[in-house]
Amino acid sequence: MSKAKTYTYFPGCMIPFRLPHFEMAARAVLKRLDIELEANPGHACCPEPTTFTGVDFDAWVTLAARNVAVSETTGLETVALCSGCFHTLAVANHMIQEDEKLKGRINERLKTVGLKVTGDLTVKNILHVLHGDVGLERIKKEITHPLTGLKFAPHYGCHLVRPLEATHMDDAEQPMWMDDLIEVTGAEVAEFEDKMSCCGAPITPSDEDKAFTLTAQRIEKIRASGADAIIVVCPTCYTQLEMQQKKATAKFDPEYSIPVLYLGELLAIAMGMKDMVISNARRYHRVKVGPLLEKIGGAA
Repeated sequence: MSKAKTYTYFPGCMIPFRLPHFEMAARAVLKRLDIELEANPGHACCPEPTTFTGVDFDAWVTLAARNVAVSETTGLETVALCSGCFHTLAVANHMIQEDEKLKGRINERLKTVGLKVTGDLTVKNILHVLHGDVGLERIKKEITHPLTGLKFAPHYGCHLVRPLEATHMDDAEQPMWMDDLIEVTGAEVAEFEDKMSCCGAPITPSDEDKAFTLTAQRIEKIRASGADAIIVVCPTCYTQLEMQQKKATAKFDPEYSIPVLYLGELLAIAMGMKDMVISNARRYHRVKVGPLLEKIGGAA
């Protein structure tokens, strides 16, 4: 990119309060790529796209539209680092674009807080920014410590890609943007069965045992691929795939200890910022990242 670009950053709830290393890594990587994220204090909870919609759809879409309206006041494209937040904002924005009656009802409610939503906003995930706006060639120029000889398994999750008409990802069944970003670091993409399966987290409130089974099956398929780590962009998937490994080890063989990295952390390591990842790993990673970082060697 020829000059710096600024996006409105939608932080959501989970990253600021539970997984701040997602934002730290993303900001560090994007700064190297001449991208700035500008938070807006008017934003609130997205709200969550799985359970909330079934309880009160009107409340969900109105709260989501309010966040879209806040972003519209900035005149900037909005980027979310969380797949759930991205899904909520993108889907609500698409509904507003497609349904004038719905938009009218929402705007009647938004009058009470002095806002109006148009649906003209562009809502993006971090993958849209990295793969589409910045581009692989630009990123490749910043790779100072290629991760040659390592293999990583991309986990896309459920909320990132579907529905395609709202998310505008590359493909709903076989997305490749995260694969491409793994490869630009010099690493290999691990191929594993059922690549687009759910991590299990969304069904935990209704059936914890089934959710765990889905997670354990996914971890086993990734382990069988020989992956050195799992790469995610979703904080819920990240938490699920990390927290359930200890439980899976207690129930099955062999021992599971596959590091789970946010995509921004992977890029930060390849850009020579391993020290930042090490510092964050000690505080926020439940599965030890040390053995992986030892393989990487001099990437600090």
